[in-house]
Amino acid sequence: MTEKTIYKTMAEHQRVYDLIWSQMPQMQKRTSSSWWFFLLFPQDEEGYGRRQLMFSMATRVGVRIRVNDVWMPGLDLQRPIENGIDQFYAMNVGWYFDGAQIHKMLKQPALTTLDATGSITSWGDQADGEPYGGEIHAATSHPLALESSWRWPGGGANFAAWGELFSLHTSPHESLNIDTFLGGTHFVAWRQMQFKGEFDLPTGRETLEGIGYFQRVCLNVPTFPWKWVWSVFPDGSMFSAYIPYVGRQLFRKGYTFFNSEKQEQRTLPVGQAGFWDWYGPSEQILFDKASVTPFFTEGPHPDFAVEVSNKQGDFLRFRADVRGHTRFYIDRPVLGGRKETHWSYNEYMFRMQELDGRIGNKLINKETIGQGFGNLEYSWGLGL
Repeated sequence: MTEKTIYKTMAEHQRVYDLIWSQMPQMQKRTSSSWWFFLLFPQDEEGYGRRQLMFSMATRVGVRIRVNDVWMPGLDLQRPIENGIDQFYAMNVGWYFDGAQIHKMLKQPALTTLDATGSITSWGDQADGEPYGGEIHAATSHPLALESSWRWPGGGANFAAWGELFSLHTSPHESLNIDTFLGGTHFVAWRQMQFKGEFDLPTGRETLEGIGYFQRVCLNVPTFPWKWVWSVFPDGSMFSAYIPYVGRQLFRKGYTFFNSEKQEQRTLPVGQAGFWDWYGPSEQILFDKASVTPFFTEGPHPDFAVEVSNKQGDFLRFRADVRGHTRFYIDRPVLGGRKETHWSYNEYMFRMQELDGRIGNKLINKETIGQGFGNLEYSWGLGL
C-alpha cells in the first residue's frame, strides 16, 4: 500500500486503531457504558445484507446490572488498571439472521480483559467445560486488521476484518471525542470493513465473506434513545443516518408499541445527520436533514420511512421493509434498589423498497444501483 492510497498517514490510522484497546477510563463517570461490536453483511447473489450477523461485548457502571435478563456485576469506577490491563465483567451477545428468521446464539456474561497492547477477551466457563463468549485482537493479515473468535452452545465463528484505508469510512475513525465535567462520549467507528471467516451457524457450517461495520463506544452520559440506519448496496456504496431524539419513548420499557401510530411517531429530534459514500477513494455526501419514521404494518414489527436531503439537492428516500428483529436491553438498580433505569435498542433487519434518490448527477433506484439491505436501530428508554 502506497501513501497515495491512504486516507490519512499510517501514524494517524495507527493512533486511532490503538484507541480500540481502551475504554478511556479517565473519562468514565457514574453513567458510563462501553461496548465493542461487529455487524456483518455476507455477500450473495443479491449483494450484501440479505443475511446479517452481529457480535458484541457490552458493560456499564453499576454494582449489579441486568443485561438481556441476566444479572452480572457492573463496571467499577475504582477498579485498578495496571500495565495497560483493564478487567471488568461484560455481556457477550451474538445473533444470526438467515434472511427469514433470527437465531439468538450467544448470551454469556464473562470476566473480560482489555489489554492495551491489542486485545479484548471475554470467555465464561460453562458446566460442560466449554468456554463461551468472544475475543477481538490485533492482527497482521492486513494493515491494522482485526481478528475475532466467538463461541456459543453448538457453534462458533472465526473471522478477520480489515479496511482498505483509502477513505474516511473504510479507515478507523475517531468519530466523537467529547469530554466535559458533566460527561461526554468517545467513539471509534470503522464504518466499512471487509471480512472473511468460518462460521458454524444454526443453519450449518459456511465460509462467509462480505462487508462489515465495527465500533468501539464509550458513552459517559445517560444512555439516550436514537434511530440509526446502516445500509449497503451491491457495488459497496453505503448510506447511513443517525437521529438522537426525545419523546414519550424516553420513559418506555419493554417491547410494546403505543396504541396509536401518531403517538409512536411523535418524537423530537435533538440532532440529525446522514451520509452517502461511494465505494472507493471518494468524498462522502453529507445530509443535514434526516427522518426515520415508524409506521404500523400487519406483521409483528413496524416498517420505517427513511428520508434524507441536503441544501445541494441530494436526497434519498425509501421504505425499510423489516424482515427480522432482535433486542438488546440494560437495566440498572438505583436509589438503593428501589427503582431501576431501563434502556433498550431494537434492531431491525430490512430490505429497501421504493428506493428513490439523486446523488450528484446520478439517479438512485433499484435499477441503477441494485437491491439495498440494512440494519436499523430504534432505541428507547433512559439509562442513568
